Amino acid sequence: MKPSIPCSVFLALCSGCTTPDWKEAGDSPIRDSWGPVDVDSGEAPEPVDADGDGWFADDDCNDDDATVYPGAVEQCNGVDDNCADGIDEGVSENWFRDGDGDGYGHDPLGSACDPPEEGAVTVDGDCADDDATIHPLSDALVDGQDSNCDGRKDWKATILTAVDDAGELCVNDIPQGPTGGWTTGISTEVWLTSGKNSIGIYGWDTGRVITAAIAHIEISDGSFWVTDSTWRYDPEPDQYGIGRIGWCAVGFDDSDWGLALDVGPIGDPANPWGDAPSLFPAGSPARWIWDHFPVDLNSQYLRTEIELP
Repeated sequence: MKPSIPCSVFLALCSGCTTPDWKEAGDSPIRDSWGPVDVDSGEAPEPVDADGDGWFADDDCNDDDATVYPGAVEQCNGVDDNCADGIDEGVSENWFRDGDGDGYGHDPLGSACDPPEEGAVTVDGDCADDDATIHPLSDALVDGQDSNCDGRKDWKATILTAVDDAGELCVNDIPQGPTGGWTTGISTEVWLTSGKNSIGIYGWDTGRVITAAIAHIEISDGSFWVTDSTWRYDPEPDQYGIGRIGWCAVGFDDSDWGLALDVGPIGDPANPWGDAPSLFPAGSPARWIWDHFPVDLNSQYLRTEIELP
């Protein structure tokens, strides 16, 4: 075992040596993270926990504050409370400007504990920050607008229908009520959205002769669709005695359905139904369509899909 050399002897032998930093203040002990060091005793320094929070200075990122130590709960206060991952990590908020006061923002304002400006909110996604009726959870229907910010616009549609003798209108797999008789027809207002929409008519003829239908679909932007030979009819409308299931839903596979027979335009002498139903607009290009597979009461499903901007 090597004999230890007292610090005083070592310093005497080391003439011309640079004075250590801890001697600059004289011979008084210097406190570092391992406690006071007595330069004359040669004893090992003791670890320091200056703030008494149970963590020594080597691990404590602020040994003068007992509320700051590894494992502490991070607070939104501009301080790294838990000595990990930076200041206010996980507790600061991302703020957004809310121009219309509906509780949803659009322009990002950065991350902070407190609102960076009056009215700032923590929820973004507002696609029309100048209209309080439009936001991600809005249940309002605003014609021609994306009312709930889901990327699809709302469109108000008027659907005029008539069936010989009676029928029901269906839109996107939701029954809308009766179609009206063939001489007058009926007007039904519905809300559609951007993308594909399914329009269906279920009709029947009480005389068991023929089921014929006519429809004029007008959108609020001025565009319209009408019944013509592109509509399809169901070759097996009874479907095991329970009717056709899902026939009015968007994406229903009607590839094995036939193209509806196009009887002819309104007012055509060859058209057995003559003039348009009284509710239809003058000059409508809608055509009467029908099926040619008689079943009980000559019931029939007729459908088409339209796509809106």
